[in-house]
Amino acid sequence: MCYFTFHVKQELALLPYKRASPYHNPVNLRRSAIVILALLSLPLLSSCVKVLNPSGWAPVVFDGDTAYVVTSKGKLSSIDIEGDAGTANWTFPDKDRSEDKDLELKAIYGSPIVDGDRIYFGTFHGGVFALRKEDGRPVWPGVDGNPQKIKGDLAGGIVLAGDTIFFGTTEGWVYGWNKEDGGPARGWEEPKKVAGGIWAAPVANGETVFVATTEGNLHAFSMSDGSERWTSFKASGAIIELSFANDDLLFVPSINHHVYLVSVQDGSVVSDFKANNWVWSNGATEGSKLFFGDFSGTVFGLDITTKPATELWAPASVGDEHIRAAPAIIGDVVVVVDRKPVVSFINIKDGTILNRVPLQDAGTVRADLTVKDDFAYISTTNGKLFRAEPKNLKVVEVVLSGVKK
Repeated sequence: MCYFTFHVKQELALLPYKRASPYHNPVNLRRSAIVILALLSLPLLSSCVKVLNPSGWAPVVFDGDTAYVVTSKGKLSSIDIEGDAGTANWTFPDKDRSEDKDLELKAIYGSPIVDGDRIYFGTFHGGVFALRKEDGRPVWPGVDGNPQKIKGDLAGGIVLAGDTIFFGTTEGWVYGWNKEDGGPARGWEEPKKVAGGIWAAPVANGETVFVATTEGNLHAFSMSDGSERWTSFKASGAIIELSFANDDLLFVPSINHHVYLVSVQDGSVVSDFKANNWVWSNGATEGSKLFFGDFSGTVFGLDITTKPATELWAPASVGDEHIRAAPAIIGDVVVVVDRKPVVSFINIKDGTILNRVPLQDAGTVRADLTVKDDFAYISTTNGKLFRAEPKNLKVVEVVLSGVKK
């Protein structure tokens, strides 16, 4: 397998440029020529992209008052939340346990999934794990390196549909595994191959699982046997995230500055909206409204019931930092966090900025926000957890203790 290889620091270093387009600014091209050329080549490659310095990011996931948080690179912690404090129950891998010492997960991308008494999540290098919620110990695959023999790494998350876990790899392989034991699901005895790498977590609807690639292709696979239902959509830029706008439409962002709303039935484009810069995040929806940000620090609000989608208000600027995390909608407020990071509270009705709160000594924010109890929870790259409170337009740190590094 031939790779086009480049270094990725944090989210692919995300380049030193600000508002300027990476396609047209010669000064920025000179400053970051190697990284930019690599990224611009993503949709043109027939082979895959290899990430040499993965860091990982994943949204916090709640199960009652227990939060599952990526607390450091390649580590997942179970934390009981009470008010402004959180106490760790366990961390996996746990280097104080002899069976965990040789585990090299490297990073965790994508949301963990809580199901019954287990939690499932994918790791960049170590494969997919099923842990017991009570103590964080693996149900499968065990802790002896990478026994799963996955072709490539996981730069995205997983999706659980019924009894099957689906995920894709940086080498363009799509897998379907039984959640019970981690073995291949029926019809998925062999992984399916697509052109280009897969960085976006697959999404599932009905009997179909959807997969996006760095070549700008969108694939719709039958869950039952892995056959392709359609492959009619192709963007001119890499697709690094994928989500649903509603039951009928996929939200498909691209580094070509466009956001597409695509029919789940046949892959046809219902709407093609042009942003100011790269769109490398999922959107947040409430009824007919959809919100997302781009790499110019601009937040867009769309009415997705119109064809094509129309803007709800003039785009809101929250500065010139990249927006990598999907926003959260709570009542009449859209909560947006840029990578600096600064939390912005935006009026959902007219797009005005109600308040901006910088997070001190927090690292950066790249994981989607999580809504719980009228709050938006924010996890950062250095393992901190914050709670944004739209009612009073403030942000509070949830102080974590007992976390093993």
